[in-house]
Amino acid sequence: MSLTSLTTIQNSLNYYGYPLILTLGNIGNLFIFIIFSRQQHNACSFYVLSLAIVNNIYLTFNCLTRMLSYSFISSSLAAFAYCKIRYYISGTFGQVAKTIIVLACIDRYMMTHIYINFRACSTLKRAKIMVFISFIFWLIAGCHIPILVTINNGLCTVFGIYAVYFSIYVLLAIGILPPTISAIFGYLTYRNLKFRRVRIQPRIRHTNKITRRERGLLILVMSEVILYIVTTTLYPITLTEISLSRYYMSNKSHQHIAIENFIFTLSTIFAYINHGASFYMYLISSKSFRRDFKRLFINCYRKLKRLPLTELSR
Repeated sequence: MSLTSLTTIQNSLNYYGYPLILTLGNIGNLFIFIIFSRQQHNACSFYVLSLAIVNNIYLTFNCLTRMLSYSFISSSLAAFAYCKIRYYISGTFGQVAKTIIVLACIDRYMMTHIYINFRACSTLKRAKIMVFISFIFWLIAGCHIPILVTINNGLCTVFGIYAVYFSIYVLLAIGILPPTISAIFGYLTYRNLKFRRVRIQPRIRHTNKITRRERGLLILVMSEVILYIVTTTLYPITLTEISLSRYYMSNKSHQHIAIENFIFTLSTIFAYINHGASFYMYLISSKSFRRDFKRLFINCYRKLKRLPLTELSR
């Protein structure tokens, strides 16, 4: 494939990809918000609801800023401030979203544990506190970004030795720690369910009903982990390669640079898809979510006809 064709495809991805992800992603996150805001909240459903809100903010901010400006011709103070704030806000909300996924996996592990002391840790109050702490933590942990990100040759990005440090930071914070922790607690949750199936006798009907809902939430969380791994893994790897090669290779060929830029654009779009595809992943993976989504439209119709509403699953 020629460099011209590669550049054309890359420009098309930028031109059409971000508006499409923004539109479909925000619609999907809005449906998640409506469905879960009408249900009785527990810790996990609060995490799912919070994730939809954070993803909506992330997509709206990032996609709009990417569509509105791709270069920084001006070197004014306002341009520098915009460059730094854009990186900082994007990084903060992106990391909060990833942390919420990890917290949801830990919550499912505690909720499925055979010991009541572990299950007692899964409360709505603790979930709210953990989301708040994660937001404050990433505001502080990411404070190096607005300090060291700058504009160079019309690009708002990282340069020099900080680019290497930043790529390692992204590799750990995005590519290694969240999927690893989520996978570990996902496996432990599976073990808990398997152990409970052997040790615990069937309980009363009401308890079984609650258990089905908890397992439905577990399916949503695990599908979120799979979506995260599939769509996000390429981004930190690509960023690390670009940063290291830029720092240690002073004379990269035009073909090398073009291929790097194309793969980076592709990996960025995939990373954005991670924040906008949860709703569609839930529809594919969860029968109970599909039922709740169907009931949402039935209730809208019944409300227009002034008929009694049906309840969403509990």
